[in-house]
Amino acid sequence: MEPLSRDEVADVLETIAPDLERVETILLQASTAGTPFLTESASYLTKAGGKRLRPALVALSSRLWSDSPEAPLEAPDKDKGAPLKAPDTTVNPRADSTGAAIELTHLATLYHDDVIDEADTRRGVPSANGKWGNIVAILVGDFLFAKASSIAADVGGEVPRVLADAIARVVQGQVRELEHLYDCRRPVEHYYATVDDKTGALLEASSRLGAVLAGCPADQAEPLRLFGAAFGMAFQIADDLLDLSATREDLGKPPGTDLRDGVYTLPLLYAVEAEPSLADQLGTPQPDVDLIRKTVVRTGAFQRALGVAAEHVDEALACLDGAPEGPARDSLQRLTRLIIDRVPVLE
Repeated sequence: MEPLSRDEVADVLETIAPDLERVETILLQASTAGTPFLTESASYLTKAGGKRLRPALVALSSRLWSDSPEAPLEAPDKDKGAPLKAPDTTVNPRADSTGAAIELTHLATLYHDDVIDEADTRRGVPSANGKWGNIVAILVGDFLFAKASSIAADVGGEVPRVLADAIARVVQGQVRELEHLYDCRRPVEHYYATVDDKTGALLEASSRLGAVLAGCPADQAEPLRLFGAAFGMAFQIADDLLDLSATREDLGKPPGTDLRDGVYTLPLLYAVEAEPSLADQLGTPQPDVDLIRKTVVRTGAFQRALGVAAEHVDEALACLDGAPEGPARDSLQRLTRLIIDRVPVLE
């Protein structure tokens, strides 16, 4: 098996390729600043690519209803005798802008994360802080936060508030993680709470806002938010497993980065629970990654964590039960299953 790749995601998201192209245009426009240097640094990670999961969730959640036979029909403007017609749903500017605002927020957090982690690479290229220094990376992250907020304000409605709340939760999750660096005995519940905020907040906002912007029934907005939360938990656990099982080429960074940074994730917490002596190998920025990986496998911690991710995948899929059937729902289901289907299993 191979880890989740951009090609696999692109195949699943083929139905919304035009939506994501419009989002990409907005991202590049938003990264354009008053000076060439700020434009170059602000667009750096945008041009490095990415799966664009957050705008994809916005677009797919929006299309659940706008592409559905259940979508309301438009009355004719002039000829009252003409039959009702389906609205043109190929373009939803508010959904495009919302997806871009959320992705800009995500990109801003990556600039800041790389400073916190003292990262050298991001998405297979030198990190922004490695290229221009920490001060530039922090300021560029701030710039992108501001641009995201401006776009959200233009969309209006509940989008600015939901995005602001999500940003606060991302920061809260990051601080919670920093409180327990190199702590291999932090409670599993602490890990879940960290992931729920740091990863889940923006994914929740993406799936819920996409549905709301498409005029989904009031009783369907909350299931879509819960879908995003479960999707985020499964995605982060899988990402943490990939840090142990994938290659440098697959990850775009050295495997075992979390171990070196003192961010002890679910498989490691399970391994320490099963074999407390493993703690003696931890607490250092230069751990024996191969030895730790073997212990995670031998104790069953890897498979146990993968099982938890699978449970969240099932939870996310169940949240889609009430959504209209069609290409958008099919894509959401396929994307959700890909989270764990492509995790390389350590042996």
